[in-house]
Amino acid sequence: MIDRRHFLGAGGAAAATVALGACARSGAAGDSTVRYWGMGASDKDKDEAVREAFLKTPAGKGAEVIINQVPSNGASDMSQIITAVRGGTAPDLWWMDRFNAVQNASIGLIEPLDELIEKYEDVSVEEFKKQWIQFAVDELTYDGMLYGLPTSTDARGLLYNEEVLSAAGLDLDMFDPTQHTLTWDELHEVATTCIKTDAKGNYEQLGWAPWLEQGWPYTWGFGFGAEAYDNATSTVVLDSEEWLSVFQMYKDWAGDFPFARVDTFMATYQPPNAPPAQTAMFSGRMGLITTGPWQIQANEKYAPDLPLKWTYLPVKKEGDPIYTWSGGQSLVIPKGTKVTRTIWEYLKFHAGYPGQAIIQPLLGNLPTNLQAIQERKYNPGAEIFRDMLSGSTSRPPLPTGAAIWDALDRAKSSVLFGSATPAQAIETAQAFVAPKMALFPGYKMPDTYGKPSPVPDSPPVTA
Repeated sequence: MIDRRHFLGAGGAAAATVALGACARSGAAGDSTVRYWGMGASDKDKDEAVREAFLKTPAGKGAEVIINQVPSNGASDMSQIITAVRGGTAPDLWWMDRFNAVQNASIGLIEPLDELIEKYEDVSVEEFKKQWIQFAVDELTYDGMLYGLPTSTDARGLLYNEEVLSAAGLDLDMFDPTQHTLTWDELHEVATTCIKTDAKGNYEQLGWAPWLEQGWPYTWGFGFGAEAYDNATSTVVLDSEEWLSVFQMYKDWAGDFPFARVDTFMATYQPPNAPPAQTAMFSGRMGLITTGPWQIQANEKYAPDLPLKWTYLPVKKEGDPIYTWSGGQSLVIPKGTKVTRTIWEYLKFHAGYPGQAIIQPLLGNLPTNLQAIQERKYNPGAEIFRDMLSGSTSRPPLPTGAAIWDALDRAKSSVLFGSATPAQAIETAQAFVAPKMALFPGYKMPDTYGKPSPVPDSPPVTA
């Protein structure tokens, strides 16, 4: 059997590529230099604010932090960093989507931090990790070792427009999260009530559809009790009854709100690559969307006068617990970096309380550092998402995480387009992923995965 430390399905060639560039880059620019691939051009000011704050600290005295905006390309495209590692041009630190961590660790693309923590910190690895929320630490853990420090996080909820819902004759109290959590049946009725069509039957106003925006299979899978991986048996379980229920839900909604008509509506009122101000929600043609705290900035900038509010994701029946999931970013060390004290201190500063306290209030997302959460170092509009964190989780930290995501997304599309039944869709997804995960026999996620991640109570808000 092919050992998982040497090969990862389609990523096997990538693993070999990384191995060629694994020789240490000795920090040619000097022991006080940090080369950092940052968040992206639109967030350059935030990276620079952290750098300036770090340079004023004793650890940053005499340091040089070189920032290049080369963000992660997405859940499965690691070509930039693989090429850089192979060519010896990778940065010392890299702002990376946390979802990629386990897969990147499994092919030797990033460095573990445990030995660095033991070398530079006066506490144990376990004690050091307690500074961050547990699910974010889990998402960076592979074979019991930590492969990065978590920075920002988020959650999913429903954003609704009170004007649209009120004009449709709906009672706004049912959307108030302090009074009620919508059930799927209620949300279906809301979506039906909000519909407006033209003389040809085309949608001119839409209530909601479960596949739009953040309507990923994982989003609803967490609410339906679906799991991608059985940790007890070390097996992929995408063909379960719970996943069948998720895809049957997509099919049922697409029957009542035809996918082609919804697609035409979105192409008309929120076309691909449209300016951020041009959305169906901002133009008053949409009742609700599934999104997260990153949307807050756009709401404040492009629709400050719209009565947009947040509530929880729908539950099966009244009284069921709320649910959500959280993604986010991290800071990691690419393979081959010779870590100096300055690099370590900047990593700890940027991903720790000081950096998060600077960045997160400007972004709209939430901190992962528990002190920053407790002290409300985030946009006040994200308070409902902060309340969700203790019950949230991440996508399962698996070395085939990208393959599972892609398989579930294809399954969703096949059901919506009518090219496969829900049963056929999950069977295809299972058949695609199971052989890839078989390359990691006996793999175990952290024991803490999927369990509550308590966050400290916040101090009272003062004027």
